[in-house]
Amino acid sequence: MKRAPSALVSIGGFGIAVATLSVATTAAIVILAPQPPVQRISVGEAVAALRAPKPGFERRLVAEPPHGARLMMLEGLIAAELGRRARDVQVTWPGRTERIGVHVGKATVSTMLPPGARALPPSFVLLRRARGRFEMVPPGAASGAVRKALIDLPMTGFTASVRQSDGRWLSVEPARPFLGGWQRNILIALAVSLLLLAPIAWFFARRLTRPFRALAGALDDDTVEAVPQEGPRELRDAAAAIGAMRNRLAIEATERARMLTAIAHDLRTPLTGLRLRIEATPEPQRARMVADIERMQAMIGEVLAFAREAATPADVLDVRPLLAAIVEEMAGDKAAVRLLPGDDAQILVAEPAFRRAVENLVRNAIDYAGGGTIAVRNDEATIAISIADDGPGIPAADRERLLRPFERGDASRNRDTGGVGLGLSIVRDFVARHRGEFTLADAPGGGTIATLRLPSA
Repeated sequence: MKRAPSALVSIGGFGIAVATLSVATTAAIVILAPQPPVQRISVGEAVAALRAPKPGFERRLVAEPPHGARLMMLEGLIAAELGRRARDVQVTWPGRTERIGVHVGKATVSTMLPPGARALPPSFVLLRRARGRFEMVPPGAASGAVRKALIDLPMTGFTASVRQSDGRWLSVEPARPFLGGWQRNILIALAVSLLLLAPIAWFFARRLTRPFRALAGALDDDTVEAVPQEGPRELRDAAAAIGAMRNRLAIEATERARMLTAIAHDLRTPLTGLRLRIEATPEPQRARMVADIERMQAMIGEVLAFAREAATPADVLDVRPLLAAIVEEMAGDKAAVRLLPGDDAQILVAEPAFRRAVENLVRNAIDYAGGGTIAVRNDEATIAISIADDGPGIPAADRERLLRPFERGDASRNRDTGGVGLGLSIVRDFVARHRGEFTLADAPGGGTIATLRLPSA
């Protein structure tokens, strides 16, 4: 038979697949996304931002203007617009901004200096004149339509700085958005990849965890005989071990119940013979011995009844009619037991075990308080059955102890009311077998309220 893959291989492969798909999706979106537009401003916008705060620009006073490639032509234009000296203005491109160049192919380019000049000025503007001639003028000296075109020409974003009277520089530059073009593209890529991969990851996660859910459900359901063995190799080995342990525990519990039933059954014969022999015993010893034998027989009867009820199959029961029958049977002339109006409910339990649990609680209410009330509350998934009385109550420190077998409270140690100490433990075991909860608490008006919470059928 083909061996199942291990959990490491399954989970590791799933993680690698998800990571690969995520990276591939993000890379594809980033590569295919259009390049973000370059931020552009004009000289006129920079001059307006230097004169007064302008939306879309950042203004700050610095000790030194930013470093970067100098733009002499723009410095002359801005200085002329502001009426400042050219050396008081500095325009730079950021250090990583690519300069725009002009590529000329298959042409001869020669440089002719103006008369009397030894070198070209750092920045100039060529104005076309008559007869195909050009006049070289400084940028600040350009006027008219040429000057307006230079001022309104959009250019790659730059930083313009003007020296102030205190020696510091006022710098303005385009405001950088919180998320730039590439940052926005990457975030969009991550969001899209998340939306695409989330359903796939959820689907594969459900497939990987399905064997774990099946195992947990089988362990929680007593009606499931075989523990499912599926999924990764480690989980199958664990399920097989749990199934074997469950079978051993069931066999041990069955053997223990069978042995206890056999012992209790065999004790009846010597007890009957002992009772016959003490008939000749004088009073008052005879009455005390008979009472002790009767208590022993009652204990044996409890054990035998418990064993029979545990073997009875569960069935769907209507709670209120059954409780009404129990109240009618147990209420006598001196006992006031009432079933309060409430919800209808159904539970899946063995009827003898349910009757015995409720009868034990009602018997306690009758013995120690002269009666009590029974209430039923249907919470859809859970059915709560409460038996309340106004008796002496049970101290909080003794409640856990009284749920153990053969434990009795101080008030029940007399021969008139005292039992064998199995009543509350039988109730607790019954509720535990049916995945319910049994609690003891103080009743609102004094006394004790015992509550059984069982799953709804």
